[in-house]
Amino acid sequence: MGDNVVMSALNILKDVPLKVYICDLTHDTVVLVSDTIPINVGFIGAYAKKTHGDAIDTALFKYPQAVIEAIKANPPDVIALSNYSWNSRLSERIARFAKECNPKVVTVQGGTNFPHTEQQQLEFLRSRPSTDVYVELESEMAFAGLISKILACKDSRETIFESLIPGCVFIEPSTRHKSSPVLRRGELLPRFDNLDDIPSPYLTGTLDHFFDGRLTPFIETNRGCPFLCTFCHTGAEYFNKTKMFSFERVAEEINYIAPRVADLGIVNLHLADTNFGMYQRDREICEALLRSQETFGWPRQIMATTGKNNKARVIDITKIMGTVFSVNMSVQSMDQKVLSNIKRDNIRIEDYTKVTQHLNEVGRATKAELISGLPGETRESYVRGVKQVMESGASNIGSYTLMLLHGTEFKEPEYRTKFAIEGKYRIVPLDFGEYEGEKVFDTEEVCIATNTMTFDDYVWIRGLCLFVEVMHNNRPFDELIRYGIGCGLTRFEIITRAYDEIKNSPAQVREIVDAFMDETRRELWDSDEELMAWFERDENYARLVRGEVGGNLIYKYKAMSLAFHSDEWVEFLSSIIRQLVQEIRPQLDATKQLERELGLLVTYVKNKLAGILNCEGDEEPRSMESGFDIKKWVKSPEGSSLESFALTNSLTYTFEYSPDQFVARRDYFKRYGTDVNALSKIVTRVSNVESLFRTIHVKSSEGTALVTDYEQKDEFTRYTLFN
Repeated sequence: MGDNVVMSALNILKDVPLKVYICDLTHDTVVLVSDTIPINVGFIGAYAKKTHGDAIDTALFKYPQAVIEAIKANPPDVIALSNYSWNSRLSERIARFAKECNPKVVTVQGGTNFPHTEQQQLEFLRSRPSTDVYVELESEMAFAGLISKILACKDSRETIFESLIPGCVFIEPSTRHKSSPVLRRGELLPRFDNLDDIPSPYLTGTLDHFFDGRLTPFIETNRGCPFLCTFCHTGAEYFNKTKMFSFERVAEEINYIAPRVADLGIVNLHLADTNFGMYQRDREICEALLRSQETFGWPRQIMATTGKNNKARVIDITKIMGTVFSVNMSVQSMDQKVLSNIKRDNIRIEDYTKVTQHLNEVGRATKAELISGLPGETRESYVRGVKQVMESGASNIGSYTLMLLHGTEFKEPEYRTKFAIEGKYRIVPLDFGEYEGEKVFDTEEVCIATNTMTFDDYVWIRGLCLFVEVMHNNRPFDELIRYGIGCGLTRFEIITRAYDEIKNSPAQVREIVDAFMDETRRELWDSDEELMAWFERDENYARLVRGEVGGNLIYKYKAMSLAFHSDEWVEFLSSIIRQLVQEIRPQLDATKQLERELGLLVTYVKNKLAGILNCEGDEEPRSMESGFDIKKWVKSPEGSSLESFALTNSLTYTFEYSPDQFVARRDYFKRYGTDVNALSKIVTRVSNVESLFRTIHVKSSEGTALVTDYEQKDEFTRYTLFN
C-alpha cells in the first residue's frame, strides 16, 4: 500500500509541467530604459510552447521586480534571460537570485551581446558564473531543443550537460571552477526558412499582459541584413540572407495591436527591421499602417531604420505615410579608407545629395548617421564628413560614439591591435539599479582613441556633436539659420563658428556646454571594476539615482537646452549670425536691416519653442505681428532672402499646441516622466522633435485666417542607436 502511494506521487510529479520563466529585463530605476513590448522573448516563448505544449508552463517578464517576486513565490525550473549591453549584468543578477531560491534551476542567456570566438566565449561565461548555458544567434529552435534535453533529464539534472546541445554553448559543469575550464559548443543550427513557423506572440496572446500603458509595441517583419558592416552584430555572415514574415501575418498583428494600444493612449510603434522600405512588399506594410492610423488613430509615430540601398524605393514606399516617415541615410563615415576598413560602401555623395534635396522639397525629413572613432578616421576627416552630409541637405545628423560590442570585430584582439583601438568604459545610459540589496551596473566599452585619433580629438568631436544635435537636428532654430544662409552663409559655417565662440555665449549656454564637456571626460573609466567600485559607494550611487550622472549626455544636454534655455540659445545663435553677416556685409544700411529682420525672427523662434519638453512651461497661445510672410519664406528654396517676402499689410502669427500635440505631450510625460533624464528619453523616442514645436496659425491684418498649419512634419520618426 505504502509503495503504491509513493509511486503514485512520483507519477504525479512527472506530469507536472516544467516551469519556464523567459525574461527581457530592463532597468527602471530612473526611467523605463527599454520601453518596448518584449517581442524577442515572445518569439522564444511562443515557439517553445508550440514545440512542447502542456509539458511546459511559460511566463514572460519585462520588469525586474515582477520576476523577483515571481521567483520568490514560485521558483522556476528554467529561467531564460536576454543578454544585451544594456541588461547583461541585470540578467546575470536575476540568474543568481533564481539559483539562490532554487539551486536546481537551469539558467539560460541569449542575445547579441556574446562573442563569436570560442576563447572569448569561454572568458565571457567564466565572468557569468550563474549562467549555465548560452543560446547562440537565432535562438527559438535552439532554446526549444534545450528544453527537450531538460525534459528528458528531468529526474537527473546532472545529465543535462553530459553531451553537446545544438545551438548552445556552456562550460562543462565539472570543470567550471578548475584552472582550465572546458567549453562545450553544440553545432550551430540553421536559421528558419519560413519565419511563420514561429507562432506570432501577439496573435497567440503571449504578449497580452504587456499592453499596460507603459510599453511601446514592437513588430518584426523580416530578419537578416545583406551588409557586412564590422561594427554591427547583424554584419555577421550568419545573418546575411534576409527572411520575411508573411504580409498576412504582419497585417494581422497590426490589426491586433492597434485597438489595444489606441485605448491606452500609446502613440508610437517600433519596427525591428534593419532595412525597412528596401523591399517591395514593405509598400503593403505601409498601406496597412496607414489604414490602422485612419481607423484607430495609431500609430502616430514610427521608429524604424530605413534601408541602406534602393533609396528610391525607400522614398517611394515610405511616402505612403505622407510627410511623416523620415528616411534614415546611414553613412557612418564619408572617408573611403574608413569605409574600406569597416567593410562598408556608401552611395556616391552626388546621389546622396539628390536624394536629400528631393526629400526636402516635398517636406520630408532625412537622417544621416555618423560614427566617431572608426578605424582610420581622423578629427579632420570626421569634420569633413559632417560638412558633406550637412551640405547635402540631411535634416538630422546622428553622431554616435563607436561602441566596442561583443559579436563584432571590435572585440577581437587582432583587429584592435591593427588600428590601435583604445577603449574605456561607461554606464549604458541609465542602466543601473539595486536588486535584492545588490547594486547592478550595465556598462559598455567605447572607442576613445585609435592610431589616427587622439583622446583630445575624441572630446573635441563630442563637443561638435552636441552643437550639431542642439542647433541643427530637428531644426529648432531653422528660421535663424535660413536667414544666415540667405545672407551668404552656410549651416556648417554658422554651427562651427558658434562652437568656436562658446566662450562668448550667454552664461546659461556656456554652463551647459562646459558641463557636457566635463561629464564627457568624467563618464569614462579604464575598467568595469573601477567604474562599479566607484558607483557602489552610497554617495555616488545617489548621484546616479538623482540623474546627475549616468545618462545619455548628448540627449540630456539637448533636452536641457530646449526645455529650459531655448531663449538663450536663440540669442546666442542670432549673435553668431549677426557677427558673420557683418563680416561679409559691413554696410550701415545692411546692419540696420539685419537688426530689424533678425530681431523679428528671434521673437518668432522663441514663440515657436515656448514650453517645448517642459511640463511646467508656458502652454498658452502666443502671437506676434510681422511685415514678412515668414511661413512662405521658410517653404521657399534655401538661400531666399527674407526681404523678398516683405508685405504691404502685416500678418498675425499665433503659436499654440494643437489637440493632437497635447495628447502626445500627456503620453510622453506620463510614460517617461518630467525630469531631465526623462526628457532625454523623450528626445530619443521622438527623434524629430519638430513634431513638438507649436502649431502656427496665420491671419491677415483684417483678421482673415490665411493658413491653419496643423501639419506635423516628421511626426512618424525613426529610432536607432546605429546601423
